[in-house]
Amino acid sequence: MRLPLALLALAALGAAGGRAADQEAAEEARAGRFSTPERHRCRWELRSAAGASELRLSCRPAGGGAARSCAYRGEPRRCPAFGARSRQYWRQILSRLRRRHQPCAPGAPLSARLCGPGRAPPEAQLRLLPDAGPATPAPAPEPTEDPAQTYCAERWHSLCSFFVGFWEG
Repeated sequence: MRLPLALLALAALGAAGGRAADQEAAEEARAGRFSTPERHRCRWELRSAAGASELRLSCRPAGGGAARSCAYRGEPRRCPAFGARSRQYWRQILSRLRRRHQPCAPGAPLSARLCGPGRAPPEAQLRLLPDAGPATPAPAPEPTEDPAQTYCAERWHSLCSFFVGFWEG
């Protein structure tokens, strides 16, 4: 009888700890993806430091092509509504970005309806930073030595090469 009761208590403690972890994860949702009307696939990342927030984007056209990166910076904490409804603020900002045909193209500053003109100082709006240029492609992998030559004796080289080739596919 004591064992099931102890398991039940541990399960309850684990569930309570899991909810706290879920809340922290939800508050730390600082990256994601979206698509634009032009079918650009975009990734975003939110960074905050010293009162300023920076929203970094990397967008790739649907038909391929070079990715374009950009960043928006502002001070949303200057908006009175931001403190109580920051999640709603960021949802509105991302919604505005989704509606833009080219999110990294110069245009009007981004502002949420919560903190629009007249409701917050202009510093609360997110402004496009000077062009960061196209995203740099990943470097090509360097050719590696043949593992059979590295790890096998000369007389076993052909058999070892066969197994290494089979293993690597």
